[in-house]
Amino acid sequence: MAPEARNSPLPLPILACMTRVALFTFVGVVWCVRSLQSFADPEYQVPVSASDWFAVLSFSAALFALALALPLLAELLGSQAVFRVSLVPAVGAASSGLSNLLEDALQMGFAFWFFVVGTALTMVGLIAFTVVVAVVGRGRRRLLAAVPAATLIGLLLFESGGGVLILAAWLAAAAMALGRPAPTAAQTAPAAP
Repeated sequence: MAPEARNSPLPLPILACMTRVALFTFVGVVWCVRSLQSFADPEYQVPVSASDWFAVLSFSAALFALALALPLLAELLGSQAVFRVSLVPAVGAASSGLSNLLEDALQMGFAFWFFVVGTALTMVGLIAFTVVVAVVGRGRRRLLAAVPAATLIGLLLFESGGGVLILAAWLAAAAMALGRPAPTAAQTAPAAP
């Protein structure tokens, strides 16, 4: 075997792409399942049954997954500005996920206020992320602005099955991630005059 073949960087981009696709799919599925579970009216304030605990834990898992997925979505555009803006709703979602665990699972009432702040940060961040992706994105990549927009709408309609919209948006993002690898910094750098 030639030395060049052993040191081939090919598997890493494929692994990174598949990890991104798997996370995007997981985000959509977990939000959809948890949203549809709302129709069963689980008691997540004081969980007792397995269904109640699933509601608490899956909601936090969905928030944590969203926090991980948003920066990966931003990487598909290859812009530092988009990546930085994606960190705002990501931090909000992560803090909301942790606050939800503290408040509902561990019955720590003070965490409610952190949940409110984290949720507000997530919502405002998703609006900003949508606008930046729409402005900075080029060609087909501009369509990725629909993902944070649909996520925001799905979160606002969460108790009414809004997770189905989130599922559709993140599956579309997964399909776009499969279509073409994220641009590298060299590809997105401005040309020298």
